Formats: sequence, structure tokens, C-alpha cells
Amino acid sequence: MSTARSQSATTILAVDDDRAILDLLESALENAGYSVLLADGGRNAIRIFEECATPVTLLLTDVIMPDLTGPVVAAHLLERQPDLRVLFMSGFHDAEMVQRFVTNKGFNLLPKPFTVESLLRSVQDVLSLRAGG
Repeated sequence: MSTARSQSATTILAVDDDRAILDLLESALENAGYSVLLADGGRNAIRIFEECATPVTLLLTDVIMPDLTGPVVAAHLLERQPDLRVLFMSGFHDAEMVQRFVTNKGFNLLPKPFTVESLLRSVQDVLSLRAGG
């Protein structure tokens, strides 16, 4: 199936400071056929990205984290790989930071809590932007 082939060639870097969310992301995304890298914070995300032998297709990151925020991580990685797709997650979708650095800049936002179905739909929506754009 071509969808499975394209998904297996898709590497997602998932970043969140909550281990339970990382476990959920890993399980759901791997079961859907994606290759998943996990980072428990912004600094680790940057390190993993820079050490990764294969290109990262999608950055899936929490917005508010204690070490580096998701928007800071995204800006850093986009400087190195301008075609990187970005999907933010947040339980604080009305927060000023989320509005200013995510939705007002045209990035997609996956509100927490989310279902596996809404996660996969959001990931596919962001990945399809690349194919169409």
C-alpha cells in the first residue's frame, strides 16, 4: 500500500515534557506506520534532531515546556531545515503565548486532550500541506 510506504518514510520528532503523552504519541504514531523519535524537552529535541541520520519530516511539539518552548525549538529546527513541517500541541490553547507564536503565525494546533483519531488526522493534515505546497 502506498500510504504505508510513505508513512514508514516519514520520521516524526515528538516533543513533550510529560512522559505519559510521549508514550501515547509513540504508540499511536508507530501503530499508524510512522517512524518516531521522542524527546522529553526542547534541548533534547534539538540534540536528537542534530544527531539524526535520517531527515525529520514533522516536528510534533508541546508549546509550553520548562526548558525551551515549542516555538523556540521549531524556530531553531526550521533554520536548519526550512521544509520541516510543524504541528504544535497545547492544553492552553487560549494562552497568549499559543495565540502569538502558533495560531497567529499560521501553524496548526492540536488541542490537548486529544484522541488518537484527532492526533492522526492532524498529523496527516500537516503532512499533506507539504505535498500540496
